[in-house]
Amino acid sequence: MHWKPYILKGVVLGGAMVFVSSLLQAQTNQPLVLADVNGFNDTELYPPGNLQLVTDGGARWEPAPGTPAQIVPLVGDSHGQVLRRVQTGTDNMDFLHFPPVSDGTLTVSLEARASTAATRTLDVFLLPDNGGETCLLGWGTVSNQLAYYDGSQWRAVRHLDTNWHHVEMISYLSGPRFGTWDLKVDGSLLATNLPWRNHHPPNKAYNRLRLGGIRGVTGSYADVDNLVITAEGATGAPEVFYLTNISVLTNEFRLSFETQTNAEYCIEYTRALTNEVWSPLAIVPGSGLVAWFTNETATNAARFYRVKKLPPPGYADGYRGIWFTLGQFSSYGDKYSGGLGTYTANHIPLAIYAPQVNKTFFTYGGTLKDKRHLLIMVSEYDHATGQVPRPTLVLDKHGVNDPHDNASLALDDQGFLWVFVSGRAAARPGWIFRSRTPYSSASFDFIRQDEMTYPQPRHIPGFGFFTLFTKYTAGRELYWMTSSNGVTWSPHRKLAGIGGHYQVSNVRADGLVATFFNRHPGGNVDKRTDIYYAQTADYGATWTTAAGVPLVLPLTTTNNPARIFDLASEGKLMYTCDLNFDTNGHPVLLYIVSRHYQPGPGGDPREWTVARWNGTQWLTSVVCTSDHNYDMGSLYILPDKWLIIGPTQVGPQPWQTGGEMALWTSVDQGQTWTMTRQLTANSLYNHTYARRPLNAQDPFFAFWADGQPTQFSPSRLYFGDSSGSNVWRLPYEMTAPLATPTPLN
Repeated sequence: MHWKPYILKGVVLGGAMVFVSSLLQAQTNQPLVLADVNGFNDTELYPPGNLQLVTDGGARWEPAPGTPAQIVPLVGDSHGQVLRRVQTGTDNMDFLHFPPVSDGTLTVSLEARASTAATRTLDVFLLPDNGGETCLLGWGTVSNQLAYYDGSQWRAVRHLDTNWHHVEMISYLSGPRFGTWDLKVDGSLLATNLPWRNHHPPNKAYNRLRLGGIRGVTGSYADVDNLVITAEGATGAPEVFYLTNISVLTNEFRLSFETQTNAEYCIEYTRALTNEVWSPLAIVPGSGLVAWFTNETATNAARFYRVKKLPPPGYADGYRGIWFTLGQFSSYGDKYSGGLGTYTANHIPLAIYAPQVNKTFFTYGGTLKDKRHLLIMVSEYDHATGQVPRPTLVLDKHGVNDPHDNASLALDDQGFLWVFVSGRAAARPGWIFRSRTPYSSASFDFIRQDEMTYPQPRHIPGFGFFTLFTKYTAGRELYWMTSSNGVTWSPHRKLAGIGGHYQVSNVRADGLVATFFNRHPGGNVDKRTDIYYAQTADYGATWTTAAGVPLVLPLTTTNNPARIFDLASEGKLMYTCDLNFDTNGHPVLLYIVSRHYQPGPGGDPREWTVARWNGTQWLTSVVCTSDHNYDMGSLYILPDKWLIIGPTQVGPQPWQTGGEMALWTSVDQGQTWTMTRQLTANSLYNHTYARRPLNAQDPFFAFWADGQPTQFSPSRLYFGDSSGSNVWRLPYEMTAPLATPTPLN
């Protein structure tokens, strides 16, 4: 997502076709003027009367098609000609399009006056190239007040009169204040850190200003003059850089190109432009000087080369999981903490094996070295080569240190990879991204925002997307939505709201969607208890129990047909882990039963439990015990055996989140279990949250992270095979485009 677009230049030498380009980020200390109407005084551009469809420098006006704004000469007024936005009682909006800018600070400066302070006369909106508006300012939207819109209501910031005033709307498109704006009136700073109405991902381009005459009193108006839009610290115009000193010998291709300091460049090649995947050759650090590159394995066959400018160093130079602490301490430490790059159990799936390309794609919550803020990272493991590329930064969650915002994955029929980034209630919405090319984690495009926490997306062949998720409507309530294309979605439909829930889900090969979940009495997550199961064989049209008993949705009562175990009456808590299907298509559940929400021996025994539906009833068996409620693992059902991989063994930090990873095996459909191998031992930190890839394939059979739960630490990422004999650590740092994970045993 963060590789810049290219301007391609080509040259042919000795059978080698060469392409290269990039957008260089030209930073400047001087404001970049994106639009300046020069007071509307140019009568050729702005003749009196209706505003025209006109280009003014790099900006372009698009008048309202119904009743456009007017260019009005003010006789005896120093403002001369002005733009007058008249109210008609209906919505009329004029757009000013300006050159796009995606980072830095963007300022809209104008002078305005209202014909009346009592009613709505003018609305000014900043918008991206697509999607909803960000900062909104309204004259008289609150009677006799200048007001802004915070996403839910208009809030007054200043008493309004009918005199001219100079207004500045300052939006932060990147940096620590990303997603906020400041308001100045007559040079005085009235408000700071105002929220955008709609949040958009970083690096989105902004190029539209909307002047609205919206539902005001007919005949009232507002005048606008001296409208200027500027950007600071923003990406400048594209600068093309060229290959130089190109030479081709028998088996050697050589080139050079100019570089920038504190930048990195990746040199790639392909044998045909129809190929959607380019192979990396080298990563070249920028020095501000000319860089040289030699490919000593080139042949006389046609080959296409390109140079990409990478994200800033540190973002994608290794696999680093996020460290997190909930901050809810008792005598045995935090309720949960440590390396939580593969957290939570409610993010499903985190990894997907694609047999079409023999790769496992995966996502995790990453971070920068020695930092805690969350980066949504995606990468891929090539089963043929045993290598991984540098991970791709999909989204920098500025100001968020919380892995509750981790992402989930889906893979559609065409091979496009979809990233569903979790939000946190309505104030922190979720985001959906799609890969630019099939079966590639190299780059992504933003698709949409939605109120979505703990997304569990699945693409069902012949149907489309079915996504279960959580909304904070009345506690953590369960919903689902569907889409044929991932772009347009159905309305949110509620599945359950019994005080709140955590769920895990799966989709059977025939498209049946199943989920099981607990409930939170009184909305208290520390009292999570009971077990409910629901399934749909018709994509949500109807829901039933495992026995086929119809369910009436939404589920709102404690004792309903979906409840399969009443744990509350036994004083037990339930922590979800995984859901799978046996060879008969019956659901099998994995969860941990605890006696207390706090860490320490008071919650013992913490029982890893399997519940399986045998066609007539639910049967349970205890696999083992562990020392923490959040010792999460995954359930695998193979034709000849069932497996569980999870941190069941005491780790270097006992009574804390995670432990040492172990493999448990059952050959009698989950009735009895044996620990067949311990995957990790003598570890520095606890290992946590072992996750099962969709269609898991050796050796990337389980995926997890480690971290020191009792204090801030680095967090590494691991994967292991189905035998439990082999574990690999993903490279914490990378200096080359590709790397081979480190075997640990």
